[in-house]
Amino acid sequence: MNLKKPDQVPVMCQPSWGFVLSQIPGLDPIDFWHNHDGAMARGFCEISTRFGFDGVMIPAVGSAPLAMDQVKKIDKNNEEGPAVYFENGDFCVYCKNDLPRYTYARAPETPFEDFDESKIGGKLMYHPPSNHLCMRLCGDIPGRTAELTKSRQIMGPDFSLHGSMYSPDDYLIDALGVEGAMIALLTEPERCRAILIRYAEMIAGHGQEQINAGVDAMNLSAPWCGQGFISVDIYRNVIAPSQKVLVDMCLKNNVPVYCHTCGAIGDRLEEIINIGFTGIECLDPPPLGNVELEDAVKRIGSRAFIKGNIDPVHMLLEETPENIITDIRARLETGMKAPGFILSTACAIAAHTPAKHVALLRETVDKYGKY
Repeated sequence: MNLKKPDQVPVMCQPSWGFVLSQIPGLDPIDFWHNHDGAMARGFCEISTRFGFDGVMIPAVGSAPLAMDQVKKIDKNNEEGPAVYFENGDFCVYCKNDLPRYTYARAPETPFEDFDESKIGGKLMYHPPSNHLCMRLCGDIPGRTAELTKSRQIMGPDFSLHGSMYSPDDYLIDALGVEGAMIALLTEPERCRAILIRYAEMIAGHGQEQINAGVDAMNLSAPWCGQGFISVDIYRNVIAPSQKVLVDMCLKNNVPVYCHTCGAIGDRLEEIINIGFTGIECLDPPPLGNVELEDAVKRIGSRAFIKGNIDPVHMLLEETPENIITDIRARLETGMKAPGFILSTACAIAAHTPAKHVALLRETVDKYGKY
């Protein structure tokens, strides 16, 4: 991550929630999501250990326990996974092979004209891992970093441990809805930029808590920042200033910070790195995105570490072991031209990816990834 040549290429993929649950059948989805008895930390650490990854990233840190006083009933016989029905009429299916699917009794979105940004501030109390899905956070510091503390206990002091933050625009989308947020970004960019900076300042507080807990790097998840959703100009002028607040906080603490952006980002690689990010991941290749690794290496490989970019669906999930090995070797040959390359799937490992396919990553690097 510091652009210094290691002895061999590191391997570090991000497993999806579904992949962890599929690989560890005894892991209860409710316990996993709410980190009951350290279940989230144990799940991600077990995957990293099993497949020989050189690091582990906890994608959502600080999850609060399930608030049983708000639960009306739990249906553990639901086919997709345990279903929790809440007193307020909401319900959530904790899927056996995916993120939880939350359904609101009343739509939570606020019209932009009614949005009150003065209420943004103080302690960050939730993450928005997906549309219509909030992860409530613990109120106390030990609980807000419990996954990191447990992971360090499991993996030891020499293992690379990464924390995570969600981009400020994720919170805007959570508040306004996808359509409402996109319209707001287009029609009131000045107001949106100010709102996003307020969100960033709140997110930065939780990022600092994770850094204080001893992470080796921070991931900023920004899945809505690709060209399929917003233009380069909106990214540069409206969203980037708020992301810079988080990047500057990490760099002030001498902690590397990398951006996770899915889909087509070929037109904004330099814009992302210009913010100050230490690295970038995903770099989805066609057809998932539009980034070719060789082009990324030429354009930004001397400025930031690159983490990627095996197609997790069309290659790692669906292809034969022989073709997967060929693809891994091609990624290594190209990626090793840059001073900081980490072999990884472009986005997260798909839920039903065969374990033997994932194991090929470590095996192939050990054979062909030495400098």
